[in-house]
Amino acid sequence: MSTAKLDDEQSLLAFMQDFRTQFISQSSEELSPQEVKDSYKESLQKLTDSLSKKYREGEMMMDKILEFREEIETQNKRIKEKQDDILKEIAKMKENEKVNAELSGHIKSLREELSRKRELVLANRKVNKEKLKELQKSATLFKQRLGLEIRKLQGDRLQFVFRYINPKDPEEPYSCIISFTEEGEYQLTGCDPPLDCAAEYEKKLRETKNFSALLANLRKSFTTMCRQEK
Repeated sequence: MSTAKLDDEQSLLAFMQDFRTQFISQSSEELSPQEVKDSYKESLQKLTDSLSKKYREGEMMMDKILEFREEIETQNKRIKEKQDDILKEIAKMKENEKVNAELSGHIKSLREELSRKRELVLANRKVNKEKLKELQKSATLFKQRLGLEIRKLQGDRLQFVFRYINPKDPEEPYSCIISFTEEGEYQLTGCDPPLDCAAEYEKKLRETKNFSALLANLRKSFTTMCRQEK
């Protein structure tokens, strides 16, 4: 039993006792039966009005309590929804942190890979320059004997120009260009006139690294082509 309900019952009991005391007191006085009857009706009406008032107050109190309960339930529901939203946001933030961490790791790996490739390219360029120097040294040996001219082109490329191939025009040039890929492989391009066997010579050069044989084969192919054109 709640404190408010106990107080109401005690107040009602005290009121009933007061009504009984007043009625007995009035009845003990020298009153006529009609006056006693009227006094009783009046006291009873007062008691009825008081009880009715308390009943209405009780109903109003119950309505307020129900209203408060509904409001509390609504507030609790809103709080629960807010809590759920907060938990979702926290989960989303954690997921974003996980994604960001994965992206950071991926970016770091890409940067490391790019750095390794850059270092490899720089190293290959250095090696390619050394190879070009060696090619120039080797080609010098063929210059006077084979009428070979070496031209350094832009982009670390060497052009080899053969002469004394066409008996009718000894100074007519027959040329090709040798360079290196980023992986450091030999590359044979720019044959003039074009040679169908250029791809095969390039493959053999990559396999054997025999540059002298390449020059000899190129000169032989150009000479054969010149003879066939007669």
